[in-house]
Amino acid sequence: MFIPYKDENPTGRFAVVTFILIVANCIAFAYQVFGPGGFEEITSRYAFNPVYLSGENGGAPFPMPGSLLTLVSYMFCHGGLSHIGFNMLFLWIFGNNVEDRMTRGGYLIFYLITGIIAALAFAAQAPEADVPLVGASGAVSGVLGAYLFMFPLARIHVWMLLFTMRMPALLFVPIWFLLQISGLLGGADSVAWISHIAGFVVGALLFKLFSVE
Repeated sequence: MFIPYKDENPTGRFAVVTFILIVANCIAFAYQVFGPGGFEEITSRYAFNPVYLSGENGGAPFPMPGSLLTLVSYMFCHGGLSHIGFNMLFLWIFGNNVEDRMTRGGYLIFYLITGIIAALAFAAQAPEADVPLVGASGAVSGVLGAYLFMFPLARIHVWMLLFTMRMPALLFVPIWFLLQISGLLGGADSVAWISHIAGFVVGALLFKLFSVE
């Protein structure tokens, strides 16, 4: 276990966009669970699938507009309670501070861009794979990439199985990133490791464009 549960990094204003994103994710997950058609059908409908971009989408030569919308909708769907729980925990801990350094609109655009590119990286890894992608992990990874360079000395409280400890973001985030690379190299197919990695890199590269400080 290597789970952050809070940071020592106060904000100057309430993180409205981060809060709205968390609420939207929770509402979307509730719809997945309780909506008409059942969890699997709803999830499949709003998940992103690489075949949408590969020309295999029902024989169409180009992605259908509805398919392209899944580049956004997939970020608000999740595979289970632990999936959404960890994503929203990370989003609140790190997103409120990143939002504090951007305009609210800029932060939302930044979040969506990192999530979209994370999905495209997933598709590029296996362009003809019929594998649905769901979760805010790619966009949240982008927030982590920004946080590392915005607040490298901020202290993160981390739960590590039987004990907790404080560590600077300069240590915590690189360890987290190395775990994503390890997961990718280890071939654990149940997690879209490449999306985490791509989202993080994009966030680290683009945050300056959106930062107002």
